[in-house]
Amino acid sequence: MAKAFFVSEDMELAQLLLHEDNAFNCLVEVGHTGGLQFNNVYDEDRLINGMYTSKVNLCYELLRYIEYLEAQMPGLEIVPTYYAAVDTEDRPRESQIPIYDSHLRRMNTEMRSVMEHYNTLERRHNYLVEKRYALQRAQKILLSDGPQSAELLFTESTMMDLLKDQSEAMPISSHLNYLLGSINVEKFQAFELMLYRLFGRNLLVRRAEMPERVYDQVGAKRELVHKFVVLLMTISATIRPKLLKCCVAFHVTIFECPETSSQRLRMIEQLEREANDVDLVLSETRVVRKKMLLTASKLTYSMRINLYKAMKVYDLLNRMSPVGAQEHQKYLQAECFVPRSQVGEVRAALNRGSLIDAGDAGGLNPPPLLLMRSRKAQHVPPTHFRLNKFTQGFQNLINSYGMADYKELNPAPYTIITFPFLFAIMFGDLGHGLILILFASFLIFREKRIEDSARIAESENEILNILFAGRYIILLMGIFSVYVGFIYNDVLAMPMNIFGSSWSCVYNTSTVQKITAELGLDPNDPKFYSGHPYPIGVDPIWKISGEDAITTFNSLKMKLAIILGISQMMFGLALAAINCVRHKQKADLLLVVIPQFVFMTCLFCYLVFLIFLKWLTYGGLKQSPYNSACAPSVLIIFIDMMLMKTSEVNSKGCNEGMFPNERLVEYVLVLIAFAAVPVLLAGKPIYLMQRQKKLKKLRGERDLKALNKKGRQTLMEMRSPPKYDEPRKSDEVKETPPADDDVEFDLTEIWIHSGIHTIESVLGSISHTASYLRLWALSLAHSQLADVLFEMVLNKGIHNKLPIYAAVPVLAVAFFIWAVLTIAILVMMEGLSAFLHTLRLHWVEFQSKFFNGAGHSFQPFYFPPSTIRG
Repeated sequence: MAKAFFVSEDMELAQLLLHEDNAFNCLVEVGHTGGLQFNNVYDEDRLINGMYTSKVNLCYELLRYIEYLEAQMPGLEIVPTYYAAVDTEDRPRESQIPIYDSHLRRMNTEMRSVMEHYNTLERRHNYLVEKRYALQRAQKILLSDGPQSAELLFTESTMMDLLKDQSEAMPISSHLNYLLGSINVEKFQAFELMLYRLFGRNLLVRRAEMPERVYDQVGAKRELVHKFVVLLMTISATIRPKLLKCCVAFHVTIFECPETSSQRLRMIEQLEREANDVDLVLSETRVVRKKMLLTASKLTYSMRINLYKAMKVYDLLNRMSPVGAQEHQKYLQAECFVPRSQVGEVRAALNRGSLIDAGDAGGLNPPPLLLMRSRKAQHVPPTHFRLNKFTQGFQNLINSYGMADYKELNPAPYTIITFPFLFAIMFGDLGHGLILILFASFLIFREKRIEDSARIAESENEILNILFAGRYIILLMGIFSVYVGFIYNDVLAMPMNIFGSSWSCVYNTSTVQKITAELGLDPNDPKFYSGHPYPIGVDPIWKISGEDAITTFNSLKMKLAIILGISQMMFGLALAAINCVRHKQKADLLLVVIPQFVFMTCLFCYLVFLIFLKWLTYGGLKQSPYNSACAPSVLIIFIDMMLMKTSEVNSKGCNEGMFPNERLVEYVLVLIAFAAVPVLLAGKPIYLMQRQKKLKKLRGERDLKALNKKGRQTLMEMRSPPKYDEPRKSDEVKETPPADDDVEFDLTEIWIHSGIHTIESVLGSISHTASYLRLWALSLAHSQLADVLFEMVLNKGIHNKLPIYAAVPVLAVAFFIWAVLTIAILVMMEGLSAFLHTLRLHWVEFQSKFFNGAGHSFQPFYFPPSTIRG
């Protein structure tokens, strides 16, 4: 199965034939198995057969019943019972749908009846509580609180004088009117302002806040709200109707308010008894409601999952084509793709589904049929790779750019190595790499627990899901960062001297103190340099060499970036050649890929050769002209090569070139490179013109329409990148586009596309090579930033001159700040930056050489593992 990761797995075009008696159970088994993609069933213009529309509506209605029941549970702190094995032990069966229907309808009817009774009692209880408190407050306002017997705080004549209109007209009524009610606290301010503007001093308003929140209708929901009790008093008979309209507009609940104190007291006692009785009945109803919801909570989760699956299956059956006479349409058919390696698995799943309810049908259910068909050219198969939890993350990186064409080489296997390695070139630090390894190892070791917690979580943690999906990518990035950090000899901005430095300092103290110029270590003097390079990685002496260290690391990392970039691009061209050979596209191989390969080899591979030649030829303790002083600049040599000129050698005793006949070899390489450009520009158009001429010779044997179609096929081949497909078999039919879309052979457009492609290839080879210099830039930035944090934070804490009782806390604080900044900036922010730059190098510089990415993924009919969310 390893081959199914490098290229798409072989796909078979099949015809599925199901009998309506066991179609549901067969598709349920296939949905839990996967491996079957139905073609064109979900197109917008697809006509449904209507045989299962009522079943789809039934499932939707039952899901609404479950949603209603589960909506009542949080208020009583009830959680639906989660069954982890619902996908294996409790799969939906067609015979279960009527049982679900009867159970859910009964529970829904009973629950709605209980809820209606409960809501009625609750509204009555709230009304009684509000009215009792309102009367108590009204009684307190209208009576004095003195120790003597109750008497009116305000006589009616006094209140009438307070509310009397200041106009000369006599009041219409001499009777004091009371209006008692309750209003939402949020509406009271607007209500009071409205009353003042309408009635002025003809209305006296008193309010008091209720001690407890009560349920009230807020929009379409009932919520606990704070309320005010309001007492409105007036002497005008004409005000009362208008006042009632204002109360209705602001949803004020109006209560009856007796005029005498004794009547109000009797009503308060009566309300107290009635509220207690209603509260007793309400508590019993609440117990019954909780018992019903506890019973429902044990069933709703599995029912909801199975009904979602059933609705998906019925929807698919509704889109399949019926087979048979109009009055005897007992079979359903659909065209589908299935991986060749899963044909037996899919057939086994279909057979299991057909035997589930075979006992109820007397064993007469017709078996499902999965018939293989010859794939026509217009049937472009989907792309499917065999993945596991290790390779899935790397494949996700490729799929974010585009899905590979069918039988096109998959970049993911090579990305497993190149992606973390290029990341490590920019992030190379042994300490930072260890942090990544520890984090990824934590995710891997707790893999099972994280997956289980994700299934039972009420909401998804997107950041954790992204990190968990890329845990193996992070692990490899950490491992490669440790390796590159070992090569850079860099551990949290500090060097390691494991094997002993190859350099020695022979200056004594007096020399160092008396010298007025800068001191250096001469690589051509054996007293300073032993001549034996550091065994692995960079010599630790360079970490303490000041500006010379930056110059040395700049040169090293810049050359490494060029070498790695050109190597990866040449590997991409090699993969493009393999694609052409596998799919027998000789014209693309000879006229497109090989010219690009020659151009890159003659120019940029020669640049890599010069870098290695300089490293191997020149060095310390070597005699002239191969010592360090005579080492030429590779960049100057490459510029002279492109300009076809020779720079003078300034140093005496040094060779003019790095090897004999260097300039002659360079001129030949430049000429060959530029000779490949016309082949790349005109090769394929001329080939297509010659092929078109051969077609014109067959005009007498073929009609004009077929010739136009062939011309259109030639034009489309030039417009679009090649579609990698299986070699056509003898029984396959060539693709013929519709007659109304025929176009003539357009030579001008072919040359335009060829010119654009040539410009992109030539200029792209230069820009892509320069783009790899980001490896050098980010690596240098990461190293310098680590040095700054170490010197400015941790080093100051280590070398503080304070007493021991103060030095230790200062060191602890400095270490804490340094650790936080290292994790936040160097590991997280710099790591994310290096990750994005590495992703860009793979998407643009590497994959553009061979990867088309215009395919469509294999999307099987499949039920993903169920979670508590559904």
